[in-house]
Amino acid sequence: MNRKFFIVIALVLVAAAGLAAHAVTQGHNGRYGRHDGWMLRHMIRELSLTEAQQAQIKSIWEAEKAKIQPLRRQLRQNEQAESASIRQTFDEIEARAFAGKQAQIMSDLIVEKQRAKSAIYAVLTPDQRAKAAQLLQERQQRWQKHTQKFSPQQPQSQ
Repeated sequence: MNRKFFIVIALVLVAAAGLAAHAVTQGHNGRYGRHDGWMLRHMIRELSLTEAQQAQIKSIWEAEKAKIQPLRRQLRQNEQAESASIRQTFDEIEARAFAGKQAQIMSDLIVEKQRAKSAIYAVLTPDQRAKAAQLLQERQQRWQKHTQKFSPQQPQSQ
């Protein structure tokens, strides 16, 4: 049981890091465009959520959006400001200051995402949690296969 729990936590952290990185490239108004709401629809279908669970999860996501939207906006604004101030000479102090600001915002973003995921996880039944863990593991395996296609091949030792 502890092993499964740690695997689920690790997968959730990987997913959160990916979502946080994706937040930098968000479109207007912090929305995901045509993908907005995709995860909820996927959860409803795959986990057989009840109406009550759907309502609870939707309210958790709405609250999360309100918290992370300013963080996403701040990431974009910092990135735009940094891009606008490109110079011929490199200033390491300035670059480190920018990196530090972005890292702090990314950290805050990941914490908020984790808080929401924990609240969503609490809404699920034990069977739904097991199914979610299985789906996350399958997703990670697909992602690994996908990334292996584009990584340099290691020579095979004989």
